[in-house]
Amino acid sequence: SNVQISEITSGCMCCTVSGEFSEAVTDILKSVTPDVLLIETTGIANPISVFMMLANDSRLILESILTVADAEHLLEQLSETLVTEIQLSICDAVILNKCDVASSDVIESAEARIRKHNSRAPIFRTSQSNIPPEVVMTFSNTAYKAELDSFVSSLKHHYDHEIERRLAQKRASTADFVPLASSSLFPIATSPDHHHSHHHGHDHSEAESYHLEVDEIETFVLEPTGIFEQRDFEQFLSDVPPECYRIKGVLNLKEYDHPVIFNFSSGRYTIDFESLAGEKQSETPNRLVFIGKGLKSFEEQITSIFK
Repeated sequence: SNVQISEITSGCMCCTVSGEFSEAVTDILKSVTPDVLLIETTGIANPISVFMMLANDSRLILESILTVADAEHLLEQLSETLVTEIQLSICDAVILNKCDVASSDVIESAEARIRKHNSRAPIFRTSQSNIPPEVVMTFSNTAYKAELDSFVSSLKHHYDHEIERRLAQKRASTADFVPLASSSLFPIATSPDHHHSHHHGHDHSEAESYHLEVDEIETFVLEPTGIFEQRDFEQFLSDVPPECYRIKGVLNLKEYDHPVIFNFSSGRYTIDFESLAGEKQSETPNRLVFIGKGLKSFEEQITSIFK
């Protein structure tokens, strides 16, 4: 309640708002002086880009990356998006979530695929991503920093080339593809007082910023007017196309005198009826954010449902 919030609203953190993000980190370090800084990105973020924004910041020591994987849909997501593979390959631990709704065969298949991309990271089976805080707050041994730098750099080099290859394929029918300059990659971060500082001499290249185009990830926002029936809205969530990975937002329902918060992810959803109980519907507009693969082709169809 006593911490200033820095709002970043102009785009994807790993692609277009790096300046705003760095300023937000600076504000936090100056005003709060935390021992540990936890950075939670969207599920479609490229951790390479986030690492590049922080790697040369002498005020921080980059500790580890945790990746949350959907046990039920991981194999499907790996087949559809390169960023899923990148997130698994680079992380220090995998939180294999939704194990409560996945069969043992599905969980074992997911773990086997994780091991194909990452043989070193421990895998934690969870429900609601519930893990002991010690897992998040365990810091790495600084003796391995140089080895880690080398490993991360090789990963970045590999995925830069893979992104360029896939971009070239997509743009093969045009003459505007220009190869991107390649260079080197890794967030939990601590302030230097936590242990000895370490300099990451990484240069930033542009390749990793094109992952949304490579994976055909698109987003749009709807702000429909009116108040909706809960049953109708839940039916809509049940019928969204599989290309729609994520829907989140605030909605006014006729059954309540206050707005509700909803979250949809890969076919499953929750509705929070309590958090906004003190808000007025008349002062809280509906706002729905959609994220998915080739989603623009569905925008008109989805928009028409809310008219």
